[in-house]
Amino acid sequence: MSASASASPLPEPPSLDPLTFTPEQFGAVGDGKANDWEPLKSAFAACASADLKPRQRCRILLEKDYLTAPLVISSSYTTLEITGSLAMLPHEEMCKLVNCGDDPSKGDVPGAFISNYAGDCENVVPDGSEDEYSVCLTDVLVTGSGSVFSTNPWRWWFGARFKGMWRPHMFVFHKMQNLRFENLHLRDPVNHFIEISDSVRSRVSGLTMDAPFLSPNSDGLNFYGGFDSVFENSVVTNGDDCATVVPVNEYMDICSDPEVDPSDVRCGGGHAVLRNLTCNGGHGLSVGGVRHGSVRNVTFENITATGGQRGSTQDEAAGGGCRIKSYPNGTGVVQDIRYKDIIFDDVYLPIQILGHYCPFPCNTPDGDQSVKFKDISFENISGRGKQRHTVVELKCSEYSPCENITMTNIKLSSKKQEVGDLTCENVDSLFVDEGSHPNKCQ
Repeated sequence: MSASASASPLPEPPSLDPLTFTPEQFGAVGDGKANDWEPLKSAFAACASADLKPRQRCRILLEKDYLTAPLVISSSYTTLEITGSLAMLPHEEMCKLVNCGDDPSKGDVPGAFISNYAGDCENVVPDGSEDEYSVCLTDVLVTGSGSVFSTNPWRWWFGARFKGMWRPHMFVFHKMQNLRFENLHLRDPVNHFIEISDSVRSRVSGLTMDAPFLSPNSDGLNFYGGFDSVFENSVVTNGDDCATVVPVNEYMDICSDPEVDPSDVRCGGGHAVLRNLTCNGGHGLSVGGVRHGSVRNVTFENITATGGQRGSTQDEAAGGGCRIKSYPNGTGVVQDIRYKDIIFDDVYLPIQILGHYCPFPCNTPDGDQSVKFKDISFENISGRGKQRHTVVELKCSEYSPCENITMTNIKLSSKKQEVGDLTCENVDSLFVDEGSHPNKCQ
């Protein structure tokens, strides 16, 4: 898959009428106040055990307002259709039902409010790739005109800042094939909105994602590893990265092993297109932070990003613009990254490459190696930064200088200057066309 090319369409869904289950069939109240966790689990389980005809899907239809603990999709050819609302229980009520990190007798700690079961898997080689990917569920659709949100999110956010409290992501999907996620309104996640990892042909579109600027770690969408991923036609307002592309398994020993190719599918990421997005007040359009592994073949295009709002937490480590970042003493490569047709309005720093990303409190020790950044282009980037002077910061590592950075038709002004500054450290090769401003390193 070429990141600059149009992503391949997903297969047509089965044409038979779906087999539909609702929580009301299992005793749900659906008033947004009663705890409907057990009826919802029963509806999900009914789909998992359903005897479907060829070319038939199972549908879990949520038409009312439900309050619940975490739920798991465990069947292929499944549609989760939310036309009402799905709300996560408050912290105290949740921890009576599930292991919040302090009671193993209640099972494993849930990683997400909504997730999938990765059980019986098979290896596939997707079109455009030479690598095998393990996939466990196929053709899952999450859709509807409704909303998903947390209850009393400030209790979770306060606990995260001052007590290190466990917090589930809103959605986590792992080892999926032909995942479609579309048209919902998501708000106030207690951690990230969406994480999609190790998946093939993921399509996320038409979402509205809302969280306060002060909400910690409220990333919009994170692609961890995988192949042929698309995020498009969505609006994200939040307190962390708008969208991020990251290697998978970067904490595993194998991905820091010098004998292992960093592009190994077990340690890789990228092969993604992110387009037609509006990002409000968050930390930017990010590749990384990378610790170990590779990110290749990513395009960000036709995006508007804003900053300067009251409460926005954009700063030197969270610039709000195009961001490529790696942690100290990392290994691997970030290559073939393209930012194109992007407008910035008052973001802290429109373009930023950080070879030593480690925001306070930095718990990653320094070393004598670094992730390599190469073959990165910025095209048709315009707007205004919030800093007094700098609008582009290329702060590469002395251990692995940046190579082949290209800037074309860049029109960026700073808070105090019509033409902002471009600052450079450890950049071996940089091309900036004459029509761009800024067009040379300070």
